[in-house]
Amino acid sequence: MSDLSDVVRPEYRMPDTDPDARAWRRDDLQRDAAQLFYSLPDRARDEIAEALAFATANGLTSDTVEQQDFRLPSFARDVPALRRRLDTGKGFFVLRGIGAEGLSEAEAEIVSWAICNYLGQPIRQGIAQDRRFFTVADKGAVNTDPTRIGASAKRSAKHSDNGCLETRPPCYLALYCYRSAAEGGDSTIISARNVYDTIVAERPDLLPLYFDTYHFRAPQAHVWPSRGPTIRKPILEIAGGELRIHYARIMIEPGMEMAGTPLSARQREALDYLDALLDRPELNFRYRLQTGECLVMNNLVALHGREAFGAGSGGRTLKRFWMWRRHIGPGLDPVDLDLEEFA
Repeated sequence: MSDLSDVVRPEYRMPDTDPDARAWRRDDLQRDAAQLFYSLPDRARDEIAEALAFATANGLTSDTVEQQDFRLPSFARDVPALRRRLDTGKGFFVLRGIGAEGLSEAEAEIVSWAICNYLGQPIRQGIAQDRRFFTVADKGAVNTDPTRIGASAKRSAKHSDNGCLETRPPCYLALYCYRSAAEGGDSTIISARNVYDTIVAERPDLLPLYFDTYHFRAPQAHVWPSRGPTIRKPILEIAGGELRIHYARIMIEPGMEMAGTPLSARQREALDYLDALLDRPELNFRYRLQTGECLVMNNLVALHGREAFGAGSGGRTLKRFWMWRRHIGPGLDPVDLDLEEFA
């Protein structure tokens, strides 16, 4: 990018440490397709079968299986390189080879949890339920929460998963496909770096509005009874030496109303422009997950969405995992966590 000194104030400039690999567009991905996919080695699939047999023999479930029960050393050797793809590479990949044929849904939940547990620390997605994962499927009329589009067959506009129960959002997001859609349901991803660069090139006057703080309405399952119904965060921020993005129009608009600070005309203009930008095909990766595949992405530096799928989709079912990074920042040390989050 050219010199931004005349159009972007210092506090809004891209950090020098932000990886250039994140500035991808659709055509860039087509030239580097090998980095978009990863296949489990044969030995890792054997280790999965062995570990699953152990879990079954001992009555373990997705709620009770632990790290020490499901060891995959052949996969472990590849994990550092996969983390680099997420942290300093393009920010996502599709993992193949977990499989689904011959696995019950309960078995697939154990296996996909174990895989994700190597990439990061899985964190809860609800208070009373969804503590290890969330099942993304069309729940029809049972879903009464307008912010949980994942529980419907509707199109899901670009968003980040905001993890409203926790002080920090999930670093990684994984979507394991147990049953694919017969039609529709394509996943889409856009890089925060693309968003930023496009705003600077086209509407630098709007850039400060994305660094402002907004109220996000938390999903009903993500609200602590003792806390308010919204969380506060910017859409774009510079943190940890990188550009990060947090967004969900479906949460911001009602959140600002609930806080008594409805969107101004200028803020609405900024969000309308952003929504249109996020749908540009040339900026997006688009892929329909097949049964047994898992899409893994860096939730801090990219947004994701999903196209609608039809009634004849055959019961499209994904398992969604949220993970904190163990190897960057405070990791899981309670001392480091408190010093970073509450100092």
